[in-house]
Amino acid sequence: MLYDAHTHLHEFLDNRIAEFVKEITIAAVSDDYPSSRRTIELSSNYENIIPCVGIHPWNVDKVGLDELRQVEKLLSEARCIGEVGLDRRFVPQTFNRQVEFFQTFVNWARDYDLPLNIHAPDAWRDVLEMVRRADVDRVLFHWYTGPLNLIQELRDYGYYISINAAIKIQEKSRIVAKEAPLDMILLESDGPYEYRGGITLEPPMVRDAARIVAEIKGVSIEDLWDAVGSNFSRLFNL
Repeated sequence: MLYDAHTHLHEFLDNRIAEFVKEITIAAVSDDYPSSRRTIELSSNYENIIPCVGIHPWNVDKVGLDELRQVEKLLSEARCIGEVGLDRRFVPQTFNRQVEFFQTFVNWARDYDLPLNIHAPDAWRDVLEMVRRADVDRVLFHWYTGPLNLIQELRDYGYYISINAAIKIQEKSRIVAKEAPLDMILLESDGPYEYRGGITLEPPMVRDAARIVAEIKGVSIEDLWDAVGSNFSRLFNL
């Protein structure tokens, strides 16, 4: 079994989803309340979909606080909260509202004992400080391209980072893969995101990511997937 720790499965057609889940256990993230409902529905059809509900930080200016209450009603069926977080890089103009929403999700992660699947471009330290203040135990920093000197601190707290399949062309991901200990690494596609106009990311691409990370770490593909599987299981309480 392969593992994809962060994919927007709700954006794929049903026949593609059926193909993916034959061999990949997928943490399926959501962007808002409608996609959260869709993700929950998908997880009821396939046992190896880990449903994550939430509101993406890019969307906080498009929805009202009532949508937060709607999402909370789905937590009893969810196994994760995501994609949530903070973003100083792409949408800095809504940062204060992002903090308001994210604090709610952090509190829910603590109160409902759910992991967080986090988006944090240029806000890695902000996110870390908020989850630590709330004593959230299970956290994934998705597509980590943050400061290298923060990686060991994340590991010390028992947190995880995911390396995206864009490692094929993204040098920063290769540097992160070299720096991060194997016991905190997960792999992801973030599909169907189109990266740099050249790669449309999809869950099967975690195979390529695994091959590259295994080469960088100097381990076999089998040992790499064993480590990733163990990390995935700990994060999502499988």
